[in-house]
Amino acid sequence: MPTISVITPVHNGGHHYLDEAYQSLREQKLPGDWEWQWCIQEDGYTGITADILPEDPRISIESGLPARAAVARMHGLTRATGELIRNLDADDVLLPGALERDIETLERVPWCVSACLDLHQDGSTSPGPYDPLGGPVEPGRFFDEVLKNRLSVQTTTFAAHRPLVLALGGWHALTGAEGISLLLAAEVVAPGEFIAEPSTLYRKHPDQTTATDHYWNPAEAATRIEAGIQRAKALRQSGWTWT
Repeated sequence: MPTISVITPVHNGGHHYLDEAYQSLREQKLPGDWEWQWCIQEDGYTGITADILPEDPRISIESGLPARAAVARMHGLTRATGELIRNLDADDVLLPGALERDIETLERVPWCVSACLDLHQDGSTSPGPYDPLGGPVEPGRFFDEVLKNRLSVQTTTFAAHRPLVLALGGWHALTGAEGISLLLAAEVVAPGEFIAEPSTLYRKHPDQTTATDHYWNPAEAATRIEAGIQRAKALRQSGWTWT
């Protein structure tokens, strides 16, 4: 059966909402005979995930040395068998139709991102302030946005053909912004689309890794972004394109 593999890293503290993520995945209606696979990778040997989720043959759970989300995503990717890859953070929720729209869009293009709604602690939601129009993404759009420090999408919504993700080396081994780096790389070598209908509730909460002050150390934060920019520039200079 054709499969979309959902990749989720889990850190100790980000697991509190994992059951909600699972329920949202279970409720996805997929086209035709498509099915989903969930590759969960714990960042560290916590054992917390197996105690939260029920037995489900579509779920694989592994643990490893603590090395933050990018490394966890890469370990999860090695177990993915689907033709397509989709990000899902452990504290986020997929909205109805999210995976179906990804699958249909990826019949036309190698990668896509979609709108999402911020989910606040009081249960209210709000849209992204800079959402682009739905449809094809003009080449270099997101690269230019990153240079201006106002990226219009959340890369937790990124979906792509698995061979493209593998060819690009997956997620950069960074302490954050690894999704931005992969998005910029994909944008250089292949056409993509933005799906205007929200796919994800992006949860805002005190335990998320980006909520801590030390995450935003100016020098380190700048290095994360620079790594993605340098990779995108190198790919552009190489002239390599995905076919």
